[in-house]
Amino acid sequence: MNLAFYLFDVDHGQSAVAKLPNGYWCIFDAGSSATVSPTDQIRRIATNGQAYAGLAGLLAVPQFNFLKATVSHLHADHLSDFDKVLNASPAFLRTVDFDAEYLRDVFSTSARDSWDTISGFCQRYNGGFGPATAQPDYGIASIRELSLPLALTRIVGGSANSRVNNASVVTRIDCHGNSILICGDMEKEAWDFALTNPLTAVVWRSHVSNIDVLVAPHHGHASGYSTELLNLAKPSVVLVSVQSRDPHVDPRYSCDPVRGIKIDGAQFKRITTREKGSILIEIEQSAQLFGKGRRAWTFGV
Repeated sequence: MNLAFYLFDVDHGQSAVAKLPNGYWCIFDAGSSATVSPTDQIRRIATNGQAYAGLAGLLAVPQFNFLKATVSHLHADHLSDFDKVLNASPAFLRTVDFDAEYLRDVFSTSARDSWDTISGFCQRYNGGFGPATAQPDYGIASIRELSLPLALTRIVGGSANSRVNNASVVTRIDCHGNSILICGDMEKEAWDFALTNPLTAVVWRSHVSNIDVLVAPHHGHASGYSTELLNLAKPSVVLVSVQSRDPHVDPRYSCDPVRGIKIDGAQFKRITTREKGSILIEIEQSAQLFGKGRRAWTFGV
């Protein structure tokens, strides 16, 4: 009945995964690297590393209970593993409600060698998914997702790159009294708009308030840091998915109002994949009906 939450070390990119207490798996962004495929990692974990060789390997790829895939926005560092994700047959898929103008911004801000990845994802999404009419069964966990409509991201303005980032799907997971917020690449101006504008403030402020684990927006860069967001979230700890040579993690993620936690006697306010590799948090159910479940941490999984 535990919740297992992984933030994989995919170098340049981001991918988080949750195994829900009901046994189903959800992936939030599908960045990958030359050595890490989040989909392959899920299969390895779900099958306890069992090798499928010989006839079994020819007849079947080991499967897992794949409930939901969310791609926060359409930059390739968040969807490079999408072929494997979709081939694993998630029951639900959520991404930006993109249009032609959004895609023009995506392609104009993406390296030419990533265009085929982006196009391939969009074609498969339009061919087999689209907006879901049913709701996934998350069991005792709660997963809620918000994104600014494209019309509002254009009111916020900014560069083409910012317009793409600011449409990110922001995911909140609540389970066993703990809350996790996965922020995509949403930038400061969009956070401030969402959290203060009368059109959006009530629902967005509720969505980001009182967070235990915050996955920093935009890989921890200053462009995504919002004082308004941090003051509402007051996270216990901030996780950052950042490549090994990236010096740009904002130092404010190591300051108040981040509360800090102790792991094996060491104090942490900010934990990065650059420093710790892939991160696993296992959240146990509390013995008290409305108590906060204990978090157990493993680095380098």
